[in-house]
Amino acid sequence: MYLSIGIVLIYGFSVFIVPITEDTRWDRTVVAAVVAPIAIVNGLMSPVVGALTDRFGPRRVLTFSSVLMALGLIGIGIVSQNLTAFIVAVVVASLLGAAQTGVPYTYVVVGWFTARRGLALGVMLSFVGLGIATVPPILAFLISEWGWRFAFIAAGLAAMATTLPVALFVIRDPPVVQKVDRADIEGCTVRQAAETASFWLMLGAFFLNYFAAAAGSISLPVVLADRGADPATAALVMSFVGLSFIVMRLGFGALLDRFPPVPLTSLAFLSPVVGHLILLNSEGLIPVYVSAVFFGLATGAEGDAIGYLLAKRFGMRSFGKLFGINYMALTFGAGLGPASLHIAAAEGARYLEAFTIFAGIALIAPVLLILDRRTRSLTAQV
Repeated sequence: MYLSIGIVLIYGFSVFIVPITEDTRWDRTVVAAVVAPIAIVNGLMSPVVGALTDRFGPRRVLTFSSVLMALGLIGIGIVSQNLTAFIVAVVVASLLGAAQTGVPYTYVVVGWFTARRGLALGVMLSFVGLGIATVPPILAFLISEWGWRFAFIAAGLAAMATTLPVALFVIRDPPVVQKVDRADIEGCTVRQAAETASFWLMLGAFFLNYFAAAAGSISLPVVLADRGADPATAALVMSFVGLSFIVMRLGFGALLDRFPPVPLTSLAFLSPVVGHLILLNSEGLIPVYVSAVFFGLATGAEGDAIGYLLAKRFGMRSFGKLFGINYMALTFGAGLGPASLHIAAAEGARYLEAFTIFAGIALIAPVLLILDRRTRSLTAQV
């Protein structure tokens, strides 16, 4: 999870935007909007990855995807000689790395843990926060020393060196994968889940929370640059996002084991509202770093909440597919949110309107979770 495709191509992409536009003179709005097709591809592939994980187990899925993701990232650095080639290369890389996401990794944890499942999810997914905190500054250093194309190649090599040994020597398929007849597994099919209000309300809440939180967090280096920060200082803000993400993942996972999960998640989903309001009502650099903490809290809580709530509400029978569908909503939010904020902000000229709109969008997510009685009545898993 430390070097998943989202860490490099979504959170890490924030430090590429300004260097790429300065080097190539490509339009900044277009370059920033490339995050959207990345997220769309990953989102559309998430249900497919979930189905493959249900069918073949997470170990084989992660082994193959480790190599494919590396090839995709290296390809960006090699073939991006014009804007069209760059966009195509990024989309292909996101397609090849689509299985290096939380879908198979969460399947492993949920499949092996029942007691203290929330804490186990929090520990595993906290490595996403570590990646958010450390990978963008490392990429920014590589860009400053050797250029953005080299940084993509180095990221591909480092990703394979990290993820492939884990897939081969650490990951073991949970017992549920060994069952031939999945009808014997407790829980709902995808069709049965989709017939409930719980499924759609959770899907909407997960999308809107990440749409607002990712819009804020991924845009922060650009916001800092527009407020006069140098590239190194701007990249450092992602460390604040990542550190708060780690704290939330570990703490929130443990809290899910002890308190009613839906009210707890709804409270956490108010964090991006606070983050956007801070940006809306401030100037200078320090408030941007403060807002980063709130965006990190929101994204950190969501990763734990998706796997936990889905397993509690719908069981393990079709968990891979259901998690893939909800992860699709998350990745759509992660890509469409930053691109939409960049467009609404008009290259920094309309930040006031953009932050107001996104604070309002963020407020809808916790309301959707609270609306459903069946989901609201779920209890903690001790």
